[in-house]
Amino acid sequence: MGLKKLILNFCLRIVDLLTFWIQPEPGTITFISLTHNRLSSDFALIDEQLKKDGRWKINYDLMVFRKNLWGDFLYFLNCLRQLPEIKRSQLVILNDNNYVISHMKPRHTKVLQVWHACGAVKQFGNQIRRQYSVGNYDAVLACSPVWKKPYSEAFAMSENQVKITGCPRLDTLLDESAMKKRSARLLKKYPQLRDRKILLYAPTFRGNIMDGMYSAPFSAQKLTDCLPEDWILVSKYHPLLRHSIEIDDRSLDLSGEDLYTLMWMSSAMVSDFSSVIFDYSLLMKPMIAYVPDLEEYAQTIGLNIPYLKDFPGPVTVTEEEIAEAVQVTSPEDITRRRKFRDKYFTHIDRNNTRRVVQLIDDMMEQPAQDAAA
Repeated sequence: MGLKKLILNFCLRIVDLLTFWIQPEPGTITFISLTHNRLSSDFALIDEQLKKDGRWKINYDLMVFRKNLWGDFLYFLNCLRQLPEIKRSQLVILNDNNYVISHMKPRHTKVLQVWHACGAVKQFGNQIRRQYSVGNYDAVLACSPVWKKPYSEAFAMSENQVKITGCPRLDTLLDESAMKKRSARLLKKYPQLRDRKILLYAPTFRGNIMDGMYSAPFSAQKLTDCLPEDWILVSKYHPLLRHSIEIDDRSLDLSGEDLYTLMWMSSAMVSDFSSVIFDYSLLMKPMIAYVPDLEEYAQTIGLNIPYLKDFPGPVTVTEEEIAEAVQVTSPEDITRRRKFRDKYFTHIDRNNTRRVVQLIDDMMEQPAQDAAA
């Protein structure tokens, strides 16, 4: 354990002693995030439904962690502030791993891990080397029983604690009316997308926070040179990646735009080990894997799915192969997409948010020691 974590642990112990008298306030739920400073995605949908139901008092602790000296200091202060907030909460809802919860979760506070993905192609959490072990979650959301084993390993919990509710944000992706409105707004903002076939490139990162992150070698220019004239390449990089991509009339970097809107507007998607392949499968559109480092990635990071067997489309290693795959489809591809979707999603009924809120209600009504049952 590094010096920073030793200092943080020492200060957390002091805060814990100074706030020994704080107990959970009945009916109090706290949302905690280090990746967003406002409600969005799953958090926003859950919060909206909870407010409609009006049963619980809701608090928020939201910030965006930046990996630099000032960011480390703000993170340190935020951890100290989190502890009394967690103590006051009957339930804490997270969308990422949390140091305070993993090390000093109060006995009478329950924790729901919403997570931020619909699955995990690559191993993560306690499945890999990391700065600290994660745990102390009472329940985690998942989209299919397929995830019970890998999630239980990653979050140090029993398989019974993995709840197959589906992810709330998928209700939005499957809402045709809402997605058409979002698409119309984006077309107005980027008129060059109009009447073009959009190839969405949405990769994940390589490496990790400890050793640094980087993207797979990829040339937008090489790809667009091989694509038919009516296609345009749109890139959506992972938020943790720093990247540079050639920008011209056939290639746009729209990493700042909404992923689901780009998915909805696209004609096909290229990805790799990113969990977005699960989300995209719900649209039943062509999908292409670009994984020049598949063997290395499987050995160094590790995979939770049989990639070559399950991926619902062509697997490529060059930009030229991507361009060729984009122009070819077959009835077998459609069958593979449906099989993939049905394996990794139990619910496709737009009721995920309602199921999650019902789970929250159940957790709020149970004694803390019974929440994981």
